[in-house]
Amino acid sequence: MNQLLIDLKDKLNPIVELIKDKNDVFYFDYPLHLNVGDLLIYHGTEQFFKDHHINVTLKRCEYDLDLEEVKAKITPNTTILLHGGGNFGDLYPQHQKIREEMVTHFPNNRIIVLPQTAYFKHEENLQKSAALFRNHSDCHLLARDERTENLFAQFSNHVYLSPDMAHQLYGTMETKQGTTGEQLYFLRKDIEKSHIESEIQATLSDLNNVKDWDDLLLASDMKFELWCSRFSVLANKFNLGFVKDKINDVWYRHSMGVITRCQNIFLNYDNIITSRLHGHIFACLLGIPNEVCDNSYGKNSGYYNQWTKDISFAKLYEHKS
Repeated sequence: MNQLLIDLKDKLNPIVELIKDKNDVFYFDYPLHLNVGDLLIYHGTEQFFKDHHINVTLKRCEYDLDLEEVKAKITPNTTILLHGGGNFGDLYPQHQKIREEMVTHFPNNRIIVLPQTAYFKHEENLQKSAALFRNHSDCHLLARDERTENLFAQFSNHVYLSPDMAHQLYGTMETKQGTTGEQLYFLRKDIEKSHIESEIQATLSDLNNVKDWDDLLLASDMKFELWCSRFSVLANKFNLGFVKDKINDVWYRHSMGVITRCQNIFLNYDNIITSRLHGHIFACLLGIPNEVCDNSYGKNSGYYNQWTKDISFAKLYEHKS
């Protein structure tokens, strides 16, 4: 066991103290999608609930979250937890909208935004969102890096630095044994990619070991995600709470299978160069040497410098020109 990784897991413990009643907790915006980084955060969060005996009485994703259902079930003591990650801001408006609705409609309940990296492309979006959050006197924001911590100061007086929820998984997974001589280039392809991904690929003669999360998924995963999301929308339309709960159960099990498959693929490599924050965190959890390079707005280097720079087998990627 790596003491630095144990310490990072322990740094999540103060979140428990923020929860008013461990038997009266709602958890919203769990990821019913196939971004495996988000699934690692999700399963880390669920592991956190399990390890700290937190009884979450309502879990909803973006497709089946209904404000009227929440209003009917909430008590004055309910703590609302909002899924962590890197989607706080205006790059992913559907998730920001959920957070803004919560602070607007539940001004008297404690709200905790689990560890996030925030980024706003447009200043007016930042100001508009900050004004909504500022109206809520009991909103607690957890920041994954100092830049986000400084930005969150515009949103709330209750701001804390915290590592990612995926660290709660440390000790629950297999770790790297033996060597294969293989190196994985785990590089993003989406809106957060930077020039670095192209530069790295330009130096490679063989692109077989260049992958992103999508390359580790199966057609059956896509079908299952589609099935779950469609049924979630229908369950929401007809107010079928028990169906929403069942979808949460089956998605949790399926997504655990996705994580296990990705884990087994990662363990085939001796070194991972990645521009995915959770490529880096996952490799650390699995004890695989890794180099992390930045995304488009500095999320990865910010996280590395804040939390993981002292891990002996992890380092910042330096481009060899």
